[in-house]
Amino acid sequence: MSRSDDLPQFDPRPGIRIAHEMPDHPKIAALSDAAFRMFIRTLCYCSRLETDGLVPAAVIATLGPAKARTELRDAELIHQIDRTAWEVHDYLRHQRSAVEINSIRASKSQSGSKGAHMRWHVPGRKKVKGCTFCYPQEVTDIA
Repeated sequence: MSRSDDLPQFDPRPGIRIAHEMPDHPKIAALSDAAFRMFIRTLCYCSRLETDGLVPAAVIATLGPAKARTELRDAELIHQIDRTAWEVHDYLRHQRSAVEINSIRASKSQSGSKGAHMRWHVPGRKKVKGCTFCYPQEVTDIA
């Protein structure tokens, strides 16, 4: 089965990556529902705020009960770095880093700017002040 043009497009909002077998992994399957929910909430927090897997201790306390946090720690899904911070185990192995996210954003922004230039400036043969495509930076040779 393939996607046809009449189907809605994929949701463009940022998200987390979860493999379909993740709930059946022995570390995850052994978790209580509260600990599983806290783990997902922790992943979402890290992705949303682009923390590269780091969570302040004050925040991790709000993501679930202490018993769930203990379960996640015992399953080695999160690690306490010090009294002020926690880290999601192997976060950057499975999720995008803040640098990757910003690179994707910059690429999309550049593509959008070029699309606007091609749509509005090129057909009318207009040069718009401030448009980097109408007025590209000139390269000067220093001899």
